[in-house]
Amino acid sequence: MRRGVLFDMDGVISDTERFYVEAMIERLNREGVTVTPAELSDLFGSTMRDNCGVLKERYGLKEDVDTYVDEIHAIKEELLDAQGLHPMPGAVELIQKLHEAGVRLAVASSSPREVIEHHMEVFGIRNCFDTIVSGVECQEGKPAPEIYLRAAGNLGLTPSECVVVEDSSNGVKAGKAAGMYCYAYVPPQAYRQDVSAADEELTSFCNLTVEDILQG
Repeated sequence: MRRGVLFDMDGVISDTERFYVEAMIERLNREGVTVTPAELSDLFGSTMRDNCGVLKERYGLKEDVDTYVDEIHAIKEELLDAQGLHPMPGAVELIQKLHEAGVRLAVASSSPREVIEHHMEVFGIRNCFDTIVSGVECQEGKPAPEIYLRAAGNLGLTPSECVVVEDSSNGVKAGKAAGMYCYAYVPPQAYRQDVSAADEELTSFCNLTVEDILQG
């Protein structure tokens, strides 16, 4: 029986994945490197530190990893300030339904903990979550399963009792490697990725019931 739902945040709860992608593209442009979102899709879902390590090696960047992490986060914040922080359609309502039904809930995101906490507070759903796990706190980021295994452990649940909701290829791989049923959330505006490892795709959270999510 499935008793817990583990959510990624960026691109699943928060409409923010695009800001991270745009920030990476902007920072690379400043180095004279032109890329498209598709060329960065293998990085989606991983921590920014891991991403910057890959970018540095892939494009021969000269600054240290910490510099790129800080500068990309700064660009992301500028974009967020300009466009505002918004939830994905139907996400808040679904989370509230699950919470009211007594389902155990976790956020398992590669973003820093303070960012996760802030988003949940802004959306008014912090109290819905029994635990938050940040990829920054893990030894291995997605696609490794550590973040989801930690979240399940914090909930007191086995992997078979958990459902993962992800939007990235790396996140889906992490959820499946953890031994969990995994939904790939693919709304119309999402960057296209290979999420074929997921058990099922969701194109919208609107009008989903608790049973829809838990029964798979």
